[in-house]
Amino acid sequence: MFQFQLDYFRNGQGFHLKTILLSIIASVIMFLLMLIPGISILIGVISLISSRDFFGEPSGAGIAIFMLSILIGFLLTIILYIFVLVPLSYGLLKFYKDTDLGINPRFNDLFMFLKKGSYVKTLKLTVIIGLICIAMSIAVSIVVSIVQLIFYAIFGTSMALMLESGFSENTGVMSVSYVVIMLFMILILFALYIPLYYLIIFIANTILVHIDQRSLPTLTKFSIGWNITSKGPHNAWKLLFSNIIYVVVLAIIIGILAGIFAMILSFMPTALQIIFGILGFILYIIFLIAMNYFIYGSIMNFYHKNKNALYPKNN
Repeated sequence: MFQFQLDYFRNGQGFHLKTILLSIIASVIMFLLMLIPGISILIGVISLISSRDFFGEPSGAGIAIFMLSILIGFLLTIILYIFVLVPLSYGLLKFYKDTDLGINPRFNDLFMFLKKGSYVKTLKLTVIIGLICIAMSIAVSIVVSIVQLIFYAIFGTSMALMLESGFSENTGVMSVSYVVIMLFMILILFALYIPLYYLIIFIANTILVHIDQRSLPTLTKFSIGWNITSKGPHNAWKLLFSNIIYVVVLAIIIGILAGIFAMILSFMPTALQIIFGILGFILYIIFLIAMNYFIYGSIMNFYHKNKNALYPKNN
């Protein structure tokens, strides 16, 4: 059931702790970089506040500086995301890839896609992936809106017909109809988001192809990424459901442990409740990090298994 997670755990024995620590360090670096646009916005807020007159109204200059700082902060965010954070995130994925292959991850790999020879190709891939995601999101949003309008129209028409024949007589029928229609609509909407799941796995595999072989043409990377997603011996649905069950099982376990922990805390003095509450929160964060870590690891394992089966000469 948890084949991908277990195989990732076995493959990376001896490297998991280092990979997690490197991932945390990389996340901190990316978070600090994202504070740069925040500085611009903070300057605008300070300017807005300091420019208030006797009645508490900001001056025109203060508002202008505030709006300009928001615009600069937004542009800096986009620039940082595309030109710095995305290449760094590819380097972060390299940690997981190496771990699944039983290779000792290196911190320097975080910056490998910022180097000459890889940077431009990484940006090109990122722009195309961004356009695909935007187009897919717009398409799904339009379809979801149309489906919602259709179902609301059906329900509204049904309710109007029932009201004409007597409200009290059809109240129960209306309630049941509403529940049935809403459940059916939820199922339809859920089915509409299935292509997004495939898109995520497809994009992840394409990025991993780029990490493996940066010299390949961009369209070839997309082709190989799609083949690994849809034509390998290991089905992408198996990866999805294994991760869903994995998350559900762990959520149940953490829920039971949290209940027991809360019951024990209730019998402790207030000072100990605070101390153990903080320790419990820290353990919860560690648990979430470990859970997400093996979800990422399962994707790496899925990629390597299908890639090795479809392209054995490139191993």
